[in-house]
This record gives sequence, structure tokens and C-alpha cells, in this order.
Amino acid sequence: MTRRDAVFLLRGVVSALLVVWLMLRYDLPELAEAFVSPRWPLLVAALIVYAVSAFGGAIQWSWILRASGLQIAGWDVRRAYFVGLFFNNFLPTNVGGDAYKIIDLGRREGRPLRVFCATFLDRLIGLSALTFLALGVAAAARVAGIELPRVVLLLVAVLLLLLLVLGLLLSRRVGPHVPPLMRRLHLVRLSRQTERVVEEFQRYRSRPRWLAAVFALSLGVQALRITTHLVVAAGLGITLSGTQMVQLFVLIPLLAVSLTLPVTINGIGLRESVSVHLLIYAGLGETSAVAMEVTAYTVQAVFSLYGGLLFWRGRPR
Repeated sequence: MTRRDAVFLLRGVVSALLVVWLMLRYDLPELAEAFVSPRWPLLVAALIVYAVSAFGGAIQWSWILRASGLQIAGWDVRRAYFVGLFFNNFLPTNVGGDAYKIIDLGRREGRPLRVFCATFLDRLIGLSALTFLALGVAAAARVAGIELPRVVLLLVAVLLLLLLVLGLLLSRRVGPHVPPLMRRLHLVRLSRQTERVVEEFQRYRSRPRWLAAVFALSLGVQALRITTHLVVAAGLGITLSGTQMVQLFVLIPLLAVSLTLPVTINGIGLRESVSVHLLIYAGLGETSAVAMEVTAYTVQAVFSLYGGLLFWRGRPR
């Protein structure tokens, strides 16, 4: 058994244990009642909101690719992005979609490293926008006297870490010194790869206004994805007050950040387990929290089937 197989098996075991724990903890008929009378127009609206966010995400990635010097047709970028969404949801890994995008466009353009760096920057900006948005809402909630759990402070550490990585890659003073430092630590092979990545990121350093525009677009994309969860809640008949919506605008990003941890297969089991312990701070019942997140993930998976269709049809000649 290879190391990759062992890691995959371990993640599968963790997912299975979490699912079993949920089944033992909750009465399945009680959980099923949350799906008995869905409001289909609102669930369709949630699908539309997520679709708009997905198209926004594709635009964000296309902006970064073009800024890197790659002149790729908009349709090809959108196709790769949506196929990547499909792979993210239906392959047993959270990075399968990114790997597809890098291999597909990188091989076609003859610049796999450039596509990798653009995709990596896209991920960093997306996570930074998500945590920044959540912390902004958390600050406003504190002023308004809306209670939030202390665990929200973890988002501060996440944002600082993301900004540190962006700073190392984009800084003219710090970035070029990282590869020599790695060579002193006898990390020769890693230093060569890092040096190439730092060189690629130099293409973005002199464009602060452009970076600000990409970040603003990403804020809108992330706000729409959080809104998808709120519309799903309405579609399941879960009534949310204004205070609860504000709280969820902070807690859902924290949930999303937790799902980036590579400890389960596609977040199966982890999503529901974290939802139970986190979303109750917004006054949701445990059953409602699980139902909302399962349905929100289903909405995302249903839309990603469009990417599967594009992959099945192949690229137009």
C-alpha cells in the first residue's frame, strides 16, 4: 500500500466514524422530518444564487489568468472552472478540481506552473475574502450587541496566516529571500520550486488596484455563497431572525474554513459534525443545522453536475 492509499483509507475511516456517530446520536426519522415539506421555489432560488456565485468565481479566476499573461478564451476558462467544481464534489479529494484545472489548461497553454500559481492565488484570495467578510460582520455584530462564540477568533489567526502567505509571495523585499533561506536549510529541491513560484507571482506585485478589484469581486462571490445557506434554510421552513442571519454570516465561513482540513473525504461527516456544534450558537436546533448544511451541499453538488455534463461532452472543436 502506497502512502497516498494509506492517507485516503485513513480519511475514509474518519468520515465513516463521523457518519456512524451522527446516526447513533440523532433519531433518523426526526432528521428526515426536516425534509418532509420543502419549499421548492426557495430551494430553486438557492440554486440560482449559488450559480451566480459560481459564475463570479469563474470570472475571478479568468482575471487572474489573464493578469499572468495567459490569453485564454473565456469559454475555456469557464468550462475548466465548472468541470473543476464537478470534480471537487464527486472525486474523493478536495483538490481534485484544482488539479484538473491546472493539468487541463496548463498542458494546453504549455505553462502548468503559471496556471498553478494563478489557481493558488485564486484560492488564497477567496479564503482571505471569506474570512475578512466574516470578521467584518463579527465586528459589526459586536457593536450591535449580538453574541458570538469565542471560537470565531480563530478566523483572525486564519486571516493573518493567509496574509502572511500572500505577503511572502507578493513582497519584493521578502519573497526573493525565501529560496536562499531554504537552500541554507538544505531544502534544495523545494527552494528551486519556491523560486519559480516567487518569480511567477512577480507578475501581480505591481498591480495593487487590480488586486483590490479582484478582492472586491471575491467578497461578492463569498457573500453569495453564504446567502445560499440562508435561502436553503428558508426553503426547509427554518425561520431565521435578523440576528440569526448576522450570526450565520460569521459561523458559516468558520464552518467552511474547517472543511479545508484534509481529514475526511469531501468533508463527509465533518460538515455535519461541525455544523451540530457550531450553528447552534445561532439558535438553530441540531437537527435543523444538519439539515441545512446537507441541503446546501446538495444544492452545490446539483449545480456542479453542469460541469460533469461539460466534461462528458468534451471540448468543442
